[in-house]
Amino acid sequence: MNLFRWGGKSKPEEPETASPPGNPLELISYNTENGKFHLGKEALQVLRKVNGPVGVVAVSGRARQGKSFILNQLLGQSSGFTVASTHRPCTKGLWMWSTPVERRNPDGSTYHLVLLDTEGIDAYDQTGQYSTQIFSLAVLLSSLFVYNQMGGIDEAALDRLSLVTEMTRHIRVKAGAASGESELADFTPSFLWLLRDFYLTLEEEGRKITPREYLETALRHLNGTGAAVDAKNQIRESIKALFPNRDCFSLVRPHNDERQLAQLEALPPQQLRPEFREGLEKLTKLIFARAQPKRLGTQIISGCMLAALVEAYVDAINHGAVPTIATAWQGVAEAECRRAADVAEAKYSSSFNQGVEAEEAALDAEHLRCMAIAHQAYTDIAVGDESVRKAHEARFTERLSSTYATQRKERLASAEVQCRKEIQSFTTHLTQVAARQGVTREMLQQEMANFEARYQAGPAAGSVKWQLLAELRRLYDGIVNQVEERREREEAKTRASALAQAEARAQAAEQEAQARSGRRIQDLQAQLARAQRDLEGERIRAEAEQATHSSSSAALRKELNEASSGHQSVLAQLQSERDAARQDAESARAESRRYNDKLQVAEARVADLQAQLAAAQSAPRHAAPDFMATDGEAGEAFEVPDEVQDPQPKSMTIAQMKDYLVENGHEDKAYELASKKAKKGDYVAVMQSVLGT
Repeated sequence: MNLFRWGGKSKPEEPETASPPGNPLELISYNTENGKFHLGKEALQVLRKVNGPVGVVAVSGRARQGKSFILNQLLGQSSGFTVASTHRPCTKGLWMWSTPVERRNPDGSTYHLVLLDTEGIDAYDQTGQYSTQIFSLAVLLSSLFVYNQMGGIDEAALDRLSLVTEMTRHIRVKAGAASGESELADFTPSFLWLLRDFYLTLEEEGRKITPREYLETALRHLNGTGAAVDAKNQIRESIKALFPNRDCFSLVRPHNDERQLAQLEALPPQQLRPEFREGLEKLTKLIFARAQPKRLGTQIISGCMLAALVEAYVDAINHGAVPTIATAWQGVAEAECRRAADVAEAKYSSSFNQGVEAEEAALDAEHLRCMAIAHQAYTDIAVGDESVRKAHEARFTERLSSTYATQRKERLASAEVQCRKEIQSFTTHLTQVAARQGVTREMLQQEMANFEARYQAGPAAGSVKWQLLAELRRLYDGIVNQVEERREREEAKTRASALAQAEARAQAAEQEAQARSGRRIQDLQAQLARAQRDLEGERIRAEAEQATHSSSSAALRKELNEASSGHQSVLAQLQSERDAARQDAESARAESRRYNDKLQVAEARVADLQAQLAAAQSAPRHAAPDFMATDGEAGEAFEVPDEVQDPQPKSMTIAQMKDYLVENGHEDKAYELASKKAKKGDYVAVMQSVLGT
């Protein structure tokens, strides 16, 4: 709230809340043609949208004395509610700011503050009844009633508050009986008497007193008798009885220039008197501290309830009745309970899980869960006497129970139809499978298991779901028994047929075996006769051959001895020739290896010489190198000069070292190095060992 935080050189305090955007909305207006009050629909919609508690600050007083200016300071802005400098009043009826101000209690809870600007009382174009009605509406709707007045509290000021006395005659707490001021005091707001342009010094008997003490002094009972004194005392008693929670605050004149006062809202804050700026800051703090959420008895009023109270009070006035707080509250309670019942039913519907299984227990449990949610939603909103709340609660409970009973019946019936449909379909299928040729118990068991899995996990539900499944299982058992009996009959027939066929085959086999046995005996007898004849012939021939063999065995032994002697000499000769051939072959292989080694050495030497020749050709042409023949033909082989008597292995090529080893009787070493593809370091090491260096 961007309140005026003027005064001294100190740094301004940070505002408690931001200045609320918005504009004035007409809450209650008056039609002079029909003499009726009218409600502002837009303002009522704003109130109905305010969730939670609301406090109401209403500023009332005589016309053209700065009520709207005070409200604008609460808004933290210089413009908002209309402020004008003419003698004609700016505000007609009751106006409210379109954005209630959010406030925070010390405990951290929040509420919203509704600001009301009332039409000035005792304007020149008002009737006394109209002023009383406007005053009464402001008092009935507010939680803090600020009475704005210029100057001090004198008899004239108290006489103007005779509206309080009139108001007690035009308001009832309960219908059918006159209400005392003490009864009304339980429903009236806190009262703050704001004294503007106050110039008096607050002293009494030489000591300073507070504005509240000043108010209490002004409300003291007057001594004396007579109608005039009684009337003045009645006003004082009415004020004290109607506003037991009361206070007073004074503000000095904001500016000494009358012309500047006519444009007060347009003046920069620094042009106002420091005392006024300081007092204005204290006033706003006091108002915000006193403006607590409105209550009716023990009930805290919400935005919806406040809108309903406005409608009830205005409706009573328009019908010529006396506004009755209890009746208005009864109407508010009825409306709130109806709204709470609607919210509860909507909460029940939105909370009900339509996917719950169509089982009696599951449906009942879901119904009870949602009913608990609905009752909690109703309890959070419903207000009024217990009888009113219980009546509406019983009605919406009955409606929900009736609706649930219908839906439950429909769900269970639909579920039963679905279950029966699935069971019947599977029964037909199972019967068809059972009628197939060759069906087995295992096949039927698999069909049943597959169906039960689908049936249990599927959408089919209801109290008969498991009952129908149990009946299906009994039917299934009967079908399985029939299939088993049919299979046993077929197996018995098959066994009987197989047995007859086996007996026939056995008889035929026995006859065939007897026939084969007779034929076999005849064949064996014939074979025996032939064998006896052959044996006798063989015996005769053996005796003849034995005689012949005896005469020739001596000659054969002689030939064998001679052949054995010749064979031994041939073997010795062959062995000698083989050994000689083996030695010749070994010599040839050694010679071949030596030739190969020499060939490799020569090839290496040629490769090395070709590399040197290529290097020499790419170098600048000078005298021919000493290792090249100058008078021979191109490509003639190079020979190492005979004068090289002391070779240096590290400066020799691999080919030169191979040639040296071969020419000096170390062919085996050269062959060994070449066979394992040794590197130059290996050749150098062998050469050094040969040379003894």
